[in-house]
Amino acid sequence: MPDTFEITYLVTVQKQEQINEKIEGICLEQSAELPRRVLTDEIQQKVVGKPTRKEQIGDHIYEVTIAWPCADVGDDISQFLNILYGNISLQPGIKITGTEWPALHPQLFRGPAYGIEKLRERYAIPQRSMSATALKPMGSSVSELADCCYQFACGGIDIIKDDHGLANQEFAPFEERVKACVLAIEKAADSTGRRSYYYPNITAFASEAVDRYHKAAELGADGALLCPHIAGLETMHRLARLDIDLPIMAHPSFSGGLTTIGEQGLAPDFLYGQLWRALGTDFVIYPNKGGRFSFSLPECKAINDAARSKDSPFLTSFPTPGGGIDLETVNHWKNEYGKDVVFLIGGSLYEHPEGIEAASKLLQDKLQKK
Repeated sequence: MPDTFEITYLVTVQKQEQINEKIEGICLEQSAELPRRVLTDEIQQKVVGKPTRKEQIGDHIYEVTIAWPCADVGDDISQFLNILYGNISLQPGIKITGTEWPALHPQLFRGPAYGIEKLRERYAIPQRSMSATALKPMGSSVSELADCCYQFACGGIDIIKDDHGLANQEFAPFEERVKACVLAIEKAADSTGRRSYYYPNITAFASEAVDRYHKAAELGADGALLCPHIAGLETMHRLARLDIDLPIMAHPSFSGGLTTIGEQGLAPDFLYGQLWRALGTDFVIYPNKGGRFSFSLPECKAINDAARSKDSPFLTSFPTPGGGIDLETVNHWKNEYGKDVVFLIGGSLYEHPEGIEAASKLLQDKLQKK
Protein backbone atom coordinates (compact mmCIF):
# COMPACT_ATOMS: atom_id res chain seq x y z
CA MET A 1 0.00 0.00 0.00
CA PRO A 2 1.17 3.61 -0.53
CA ASP A 3 3.09 5.34 2.24
CA THR A 4 1.25 8.64 1.68
CA PHE A 5 -2.15 9.95 0.69
CA GLU A 6 -3.03 13.33 -0.78
CA ILE A 7 -5.54 15.99 0.23
CA THR A 8 -6.51 18.79 -2.15
CA TYR A 9 -7.34 22.29 -0.89
CA LEU A 10 -8.62 25.57 -2.24
CA VAL A 11 -6.46 28.13 -0.47
CA THR A 12 -7.49 31.79 -0.49
CA VAL A 13 -4.68 34.17 0.41
CA GLN A 14 -5.86 36.83 2.82
CA LYS A 15 -4.39 40.31 3.18
CA GLN A 16 -0.72 40.26 4.18
CA GLU A 17 -0.50 36.49 3.55
CA GLN A 18 1.82 34.72 1.11
CA ILE A 19 0.71 31.48 -0.51
CA ASN A 20 3.92 29.55 0.21
CA GLU A 21 3.82 30.57 3.85
CA LYS A 22 0.18 29.53 4.08
CA ILE A 23 0.93 26.13 2.56
CA GLU A 24 3.83 25.69 4.97
CA GLY A 25 1.49 26.58 7.81
CA ILE A 26 -0.96 23.83 6.78
CA CYS A 27 1.83 21.25 6.55
CA LEU A 28 3.01 22.01 10.07
CA GLU A 29 -0.32 22.82 11.75
CA GLN A 30 -1.88 19.53 10.75
CA SER A 31 1.07 17.41 11.83
CA ALA A 32 3.90 18.35 14.22
CA GLU A 33 2.26 21.66 15.26
CA LEU A 34 5.66 23.22 15.97
CA PRO A 35 7.95 25.55 14.01
CA ARG A 36 10.06 23.63 11.53
CA ARG A 37 13.29 24.95 13.10
CA VAL A 38 12.70 22.95 16.27
CA LEU A 39 11.91 19.70 14.45
CA THR A 40 14.48 17.01 13.79
CA ASP A 41 15.04 15.85 10.24
CA GLU A 42 13.50 12.52 11.19
CA ILE A 43 10.24 14.10 12.41
CA GLN A 44 10.06 16.33 9.34
CA GLN A 45 10.36 13.30 7.08
CA LYS A 46 8.12 11.05 9.15
CA VAL A 47 5.06 13.20 9.86
CA VAL A 48 5.07 16.63 8.17
CA GLY A 49 2.96 17.05 5.03
CA LYS A 50 4.73 17.76 1.73
CA PRO A 51 3.24 19.98 -1.01
CA THR A 52 3.04 18.21 -4.37
CA ARG A 53 1.10 20.75 -6.44
CA LYS A 54 0.21 24.44 -6.45
CA GLU A 55 -1.85 26.16 -9.16
CA GLN A 56 -3.36 29.64 -9.12
CA ILE A 57 -6.94 29.41 -10.36
CA GLY A 58 -8.28 32.88 -9.51
CA ASP A 59 -7.51 36.16 -7.79
CA HIS A 60 -5.78 35.17 -4.54
CA ILE A 61 -7.06 31.57 -4.92
CA TYR A 62 -4.86 28.50 -5.35
CA GLU A 63 -5.50 24.80 -5.73
CA VAL A 64 -2.98 23.01 -3.55
CA THR A 65 -2.26 19.33 -3.02
CA ILE A 66 -0.35 18.06 0.01
CA ALA A 67 0.86 14.49 0.57
CA TRP A 68 0.48 13.18 4.12
CA PRO A 69 2.13 10.11 5.62
CA CYS A 70 -0.42 7.32 6.11
CA ALA A 71 1.36 6.69 9.42
CA ASP A 72 -0.06 10.01 10.69
CA VAL A 73 -3.53 8.45 10.48
CA GLY A 74 -2.82 4.85 11.43
CA ASP A 75 -6.05 2.87 11.64
CA ASP A 76 -8.09 5.64 13.25
CA ILE A 77 -10.89 7.43 11.37
CA SER A 78 -11.01 10.18 13.99
CA GLN A 79 -7.34 10.90 13.35
CA PHE A 80 -7.98 11.03 9.61
CA LEU A 81 -10.61 13.70 10.28
CA ASN A 82 -8.11 15.54 12.45
CA ILE A 83 -5.50 15.51 9.66
CA LEU A 84 -8.18 16.44 7.12
CA TYR A 85 -9.57 19.52 8.84
CA GLY A 86 -8.42 19.79 12.45
CA ASN A 87 -6.71 23.00 13.54
CA ILE A 88 -6.99 24.54 10.07
CA SER A 89 -10.77 24.60 10.52
CA LEU A 90 -10.07 27.59 12.78
CA GLN A 91 -8.22 29.46 10.05
CA PRO A 92 -9.82 31.42 7.19
CA GLY A 93 -9.36 30.70 3.52
CA ILE A 94 -8.85 26.90 3.54
CA LYS A 95 -11.39 24.58 1.90
CA ILE A 96 -11.05 20.82 1.39
CA THR A 97 -12.08 19.63 -2.08
CA GLY A 98 -10.79 16.06 -2.29
CA THR A 99 -8.63 13.28 -0.96
CA GLU A 100 -6.93 10.20 -2.33
CA TRP A 101 -9.30 7.45 -1.19
CA PRO A 102 -7.52 4.46 -2.77
CA ALA A 103 -4.47 5.11 -0.60
CA LEU A 104 -6.70 4.86 2.51
CA HIS A 105 -8.96 2.04 1.33
CA PRO A 106 -9.67 -0.67 2.45
CA GLN A 107 -7.68 -0.56 5.67
CA LEU A 108 -9.54 2.50 6.98
CA PHE A 109 -12.74 3.23 5.01
CA ARG A 110 -15.03 0.61 3.53
CA GLY A 111 -17.92 2.61 2.07
CA PRO A 112 -21.61 1.69 1.85
CA ALA A 113 -22.76 -1.81 2.65
CA TYR A 114 -25.28 -1.80 -0.23
CA GLY A 115 -24.95 0.93 -2.83
CA ILE A 116 -27.26 1.81 -5.70
CA GLU A 117 -27.21 -1.49 -7.59
CA LYS A 118 -27.91 -3.68 -4.56
CA LEU A 119 -30.64 -1.33 -3.36
CA ARG A 120 -32.33 -1.45 -6.75
CA GLU A 121 -32.26 -5.24 -6.57
CA ARG A 122 -33.52 -5.18 -3.00
CA TYR A 123 -36.50 -2.98 -3.86
CA ALA A 124 -37.12 -4.41 -7.34
CA ILE A 125 -36.81 -0.96 -8.93
CA PRO A 126 -34.30 -1.61 -11.72
CA GLN A 127 -34.50 1.59 -13.75
CA ARG A 128 -36.46 4.62 -12.57
CA SER A 129 -35.64 7.28 -10.02
CA MET A 130 -37.10 6.67 -6.57
CA SER A 131 -39.30 8.64 -4.18
CA ALA A 132 -38.95 9.39 -0.48
CA THR A 133 -40.86 11.45 2.02
CA ALA A 134 -40.73 12.32 5.72
CA LEU A 135 -43.20 11.69 8.53
CA LYS A 136 -43.90 14.97 10.30
CA PRO A 137 -44.50 17.29 12.05
CA MET A 138 -42.73 16.92 15.36
CA GLY A 139 -45.39 16.88 18.06
CA SER A 140 -47.61 14.38 16.23
CA SER A 141 -48.71 11.31 18.15
CA VAL A 142 -47.69 7.76 17.28
CA SER A 143 -51.11 7.06 15.76
CA GLU A 144 -51.01 10.25 13.68
CA LEU A 145 -47.57 9.43 12.30
CA ALA A 146 -48.58 5.84 11.58
CA ASP A 147 -51.66 7.05 9.73
CA CYS A 148 -49.51 9.33 7.56
CA CYS A 149 -47.17 6.42 6.95
CA TYR A 150 -50.11 4.26 5.83
CA GLN A 151 -51.38 6.91 3.42
CA PHE A 152 -47.95 7.45 1.89
CA ALA A 153 -47.51 3.69 1.51
CA CYS A 154 -50.93 3.26 -0.09
CA GLY A 155 -49.92 5.99 -2.52
CA GLY A 156 -46.80 4.05 -3.46
CA ILE A 157 -43.97 6.17 -2.01
CA ASP A 158 -40.83 4.05 -2.14
CA ILE A 159 -39.14 5.14 1.11
CA ILE A 160 -40.95 6.70 4.06
CA LYS A 161 -38.54 8.04 6.66
CA ASP A 162 -38.97 9.72 10.00
CA ASP A 163 -38.39 13.43 10.02
CA HIS A 164 -34.98 14.00 11.58
CA GLY A 165 -36.68 15.84 14.44
CA LEU A 166 -38.42 12.66 15.60
CA ALA A 167 -36.24 11.06 18.26
CA ASN A 168 -37.58 9.54 21.50
CA GLN A 169 -39.87 12.32 22.67
CA GLU A 170 -42.84 11.68 24.92
CA PHE A 171 -45.36 12.45 22.18
CA ALA A 172 -43.98 9.69 19.88
CA PRO A 173 -41.51 7.37 21.67
CA PHE A 174 -39.05 5.57 19.43
CA GLU A 175 -40.11 1.96 19.93
CA GLU A 176 -43.83 2.70 19.83
CA ARG A 177 -43.40 4.78 16.68
CA VAL A 178 -41.35 2.14 14.89
CA LYS A 179 -43.80 -0.65 15.77
CA ALA A 180 -46.78 1.39 14.58
CA CYS A 181 -45.15 2.51 11.33
CA VAL A 182 -43.94 -1.02 10.48
CA LEU A 183 -47.51 -2.24 10.96
CA ALA A 184 -48.78 0.61 8.77
CA ILE A 185 -46.35 -0.40 6.00
CA GLU A 186 -47.48 -4.02 6.21
CA LYS A 187 -51.16 -3.07 6.26
CA ALA A 188 -50.74 -0.93 3.15
CA ALA A 189 -48.84 -3.72 1.38
CA ASP A 190 -51.66 -6.15 2.13
CA SER A 191 -54.09 -3.64 0.64
CA THR A 192 -52.16 -2.61 -2.47
CA GLY A 193 -49.92 -5.58 -3.23
CA ARG A 194 -46.92 -3.28 -3.31
CA ARG A 195 -44.56 -2.58 -0.42
CA SER A 196 -43.04 0.68 0.71
CA TYR A 197 -40.02 0.84 3.03
CA TYR A 198 -39.80 2.55 6.42
CA TYR A 199 -36.64 4.21 7.78
CA PRO A 200 -36.91 5.38 11.41
CA ASN A 201 -34.60 8.07 12.76
CA ILE A 202 -32.01 6.47 15.04
CA THR A 203 -29.97 9.64 15.66
CA ALA A 204 -28.54 9.83 19.18
CA PHE A 205 -25.08 9.80 20.72
CA ALA A 206 -22.97 6.88 19.56
CA SER A 207 -23.92 4.02 21.89
CA GLU A 208 -27.61 4.90 21.86
CA ALA A 209 -27.62 5.21 18.06
CA VAL A 210 -26.19 1.69 17.82
CA ASP A 211 -28.85 0.41 20.24
CA ARG A 212 -31.61 2.06 18.19
CA TYR A 213 -30.18 0.58 14.99
CA HIS A 214 -30.41 -2.89 16.52
CA LYS A 215 -33.91 -2.18 17.82
CA ALA A 216 -35.09 -0.86 14.46
CA ALA A 217 -33.96 -4.09 12.81
CA GLU A 218 -35.58 -6.18 15.54
CA LEU A 219 -38.90 -4.36 15.06
CA GLY A 220 -38.95 -4.86 11.29
CA ALA A 221 -37.81 -1.50 9.91
CA ASP A 222 -36.32 -1.48 6.42
CA GLY A 223 -33.47 0.98 6.95
CA ALA A 224 -32.36 3.77 9.26
CA LEU A 225 -32.02 7.55 9.12
CA LEU A 226 -28.97 9.03 10.82
CA CYS A 227 -27.66 12.58 11.27
CA PRO A 228 -23.94 11.73 11.28
CA HIS A 229 -22.79 15.17 12.39
CA ILE A 230 -24.88 14.76 15.55
CA ALA A 231 -24.37 11.05 16.23
CA GLY A 232 -20.74 11.20 15.08
CA LEU A 233 -19.20 10.52 11.69
CA GLU A 234 -17.46 7.37 12.87
CA THR A 235 -20.79 6.10 14.22
CA MET A 236 -22.15 5.91 10.68
CA HIS A 237 -19.13 3.90 9.57
CA ARG A 238 -19.56 1.56 12.53
CA LEU A 239 -23.24 0.98 11.73
CA ALA A 240 -22.47 0.24 8.09
CA ARG A 241 -20.05 -2.48 9.19
CA LEU A 242 -22.46 -4.25 11.54
CA ASP A 243 -24.02 -7.52 10.44
CA ILE A 244 -27.50 -5.97 10.37
CA ASP A 245 -29.56 -5.81 7.20
CA LEU A 246 -30.50 -2.11 7.30
CA PRO A 247 -29.30 0.46 4.73
CA ILE A 248 -28.37 3.89 6.07
CA MET A 249 -29.76 7.24 4.94
CA ALA A 250 -27.65 10.22 6.07
CA HIS A 251 -29.19 13.62 6.89
CA PRO A 252 -27.13 16.86 6.76
CA SER A 253 -28.40 18.44 9.97
CA PHE A 254 -25.60 20.23 11.92
CA SER A 255 -23.24 20.13 8.92
CA GLY A 256 -24.10 23.46 7.29
CA GLY A 257 -21.22 25.36 8.85
CA LEU A 258 -18.84 23.05 7.02
CA THR A 259 -20.29 23.64 3.54
CA THR A 260 -21.88 27.08 3.37
CA ILE A 261 -18.98 29.43 4.14
CA GLY A 262 -17.49 30.23 0.75
CA GLU A 263 -13.73 30.30 1.36
CA GLN A 264 -13.42 27.62 4.01
CA GLY A 265 -14.83 24.33 5.16
CA LEU A 266 -15.45 21.31 2.97
CA ALA A 267 -16.77 21.48 -0.59
CA PRO A 268 -20.36 20.08 -0.57
CA ASP A 269 -19.52 17.37 -3.08
CA PHE A 270 -16.54 16.32 -0.95
CA LEU A 271 -18.45 16.15 2.33
CA TYR A 272 -21.73 14.65 1.16
CA GLY A 273 -20.68 12.79 -1.97
CA GLN A 274 -17.21 11.58 -0.98
CA LEU A 275 -16.67 11.56 2.79
CA TRP A 276 -20.15 10.37 3.70
CA ARG A 277 -19.91 7.72 1.01
CA ALA A 278 -16.56 6.53 2.38
CA LEU A 279 -18.12 6.39 5.86
CA GLY A 280 -20.89 4.08 4.69
CA THR A 281 -24.10 5.92 3.81
CA ASP A 282 -26.32 4.38 1.14
CA PHE A 283 -28.36 7.58 0.69
CA VAL A 284 -26.94 11.11 0.68
CA ILE A 285 -29.58 13.71 1.63
CA TYR A 286 -28.65 17.25 0.64
CA PRO A 287 -30.54 20.56 0.19
CA ASN A 288 -31.51 20.91 -3.45
CA LYS A 289 -31.39 24.12 -5.46
CA GLY A 290 -34.53 26.12 -4.86
CA GLY A 291 -35.13 24.89 -1.33
CA ARG A 292 -34.82 26.94 1.79
CA PHE A 293 -31.20 25.84 2.37
CA SER A 294 -30.24 25.29 -1.25
CA PHE A 295 -26.92 24.85 -2.99
CA SER A 296 -26.36 26.05 -6.54
CA LEU A 297 -27.21 23.75 -9.44
CA PRO A 298 -23.50 23.06 -10.18
CA GLU A 299 -22.96 22.18 -6.51
CA CYS A 300 -25.96 19.82 -6.54
CA LYS A 301 -24.76 18.11 -9.70
CA ALA A 302 -21.28 17.79 -8.22
CA ILE A 303 -22.73 16.05 -5.15
CA ASN A 304 -24.63 13.65 -7.42
CA ASP A 305 -21.52 12.92 -9.47
CA ALA A 306 -19.37 12.33 -6.40
CA ALA A 307 -21.91 9.96 -4.81
CA ARG A 308 -22.30 7.94 -8.03
CA SER A 309 -18.77 8.10 -9.48
CA LYS A 310 -17.36 4.76 -10.61
CA ASP A 311 -13.84 6.12 -10.08
CA SER A 312 -14.24 5.78 -6.31
CA PRO A 313 -13.12 2.53 -4.63
CA PHE A 314 -16.45 2.37 -2.78
CA LEU A 315 -19.92 1.23 -3.72
CA THR A 316 -22.11 4.08 -4.94
CA SER A 317 -24.55 6.09 -2.81
CA PHE A 318 -27.99 7.30 -3.88
CA PRO A 319 -28.10 11.12 -4.10
CA THR A 320 -31.25 12.23 -2.26
CA PRO A 321 -32.01 15.90 -2.93
CA GLY A 322 -34.61 17.44 -0.62
CA GLY A 323 -36.27 20.86 -0.75
CA GLY A 324 -36.94 22.76 -3.92
CA ILE A 325 -38.70 19.73 -5.44
CA ASP A 326 -42.46 19.34 -5.62
CA LEU A 327 -45.09 17.67 -7.77
CA GLU A 328 -44.86 20.45 -10.34
CA THR A 329 -41.07 20.39 -10.73
CA VAL A 330 -40.16 16.72 -10.32
CA ASN A 331 -40.10 16.11 -14.09
CA HIS A 332 -37.63 18.97 -14.47
CA TRP A 333 -35.34 17.47 -11.83
CA LYS A 334 -35.60 14.01 -13.41
CA ASN A 335 -34.17 15.51 -16.58
CA GLU A 336 -31.44 17.37 -14.68
CA TYR A 337 -30.26 14.53 -12.44
CA GLY A 338 -31.02 11.28 -14.27
CA LYS A 339 -32.47 8.06 -12.92
CA ASP A 340 -29.99 7.20 -10.15
CA VAL A 341 -31.49 9.60 -7.63
CA VAL A 342 -34.07 9.54 -4.82
CA PHE A 343 -36.35 12.57 -4.72
CA LEU A 344 -37.21 13.55 -1.14
CA ILE A 345 -40.53 15.41 -1.31
CA GLY A 346 -42.63 16.53 1.63
CA GLY A 347 -44.53 19.81 1.63
CA SER A 348 -46.35 19.49 -1.69
CA LEU A 349 -47.62 16.02 -0.73
CA TYR A 350 -48.98 17.26 2.59
CA GLU A 351 -50.55 20.31 0.92
CA HIS A 352 -52.28 18.50 -1.92
CA PRO A 353 -56.04 19.23 -1.91
CA GLU A 354 -56.92 15.58 -2.48
CA GLY A 355 -54.78 14.34 0.37
CA ILE A 356 -51.52 12.47 0.94
CA GLU A 357 -52.45 9.23 -0.79
CA ALA A 358 -53.63 10.94 -3.99
CA ALA A 359 -50.56 13.17 -4.06
CA SER A 360 -48.28 10.17 -3.58
CA LYS A 361 -49.91 8.31 -6.47
CA LEU A 362 -49.46 11.36 -8.68
CA LEU A 363 -45.77 11.52 -7.78
CA GLN A 364 -45.26 7.82 -8.51
CA ASP A 365 -46.98 8.20 -11.89
CA LYS A 366 -44.54 10.99 -12.78
CA LEU A 367 -41.51 8.92 -11.73
CA GLN A 368 -42.62 5.84 -13.67
CA LYS A 369 -43.03 7.71 -16.94
CA LYS A 370 -39.98 7.91 -19.19
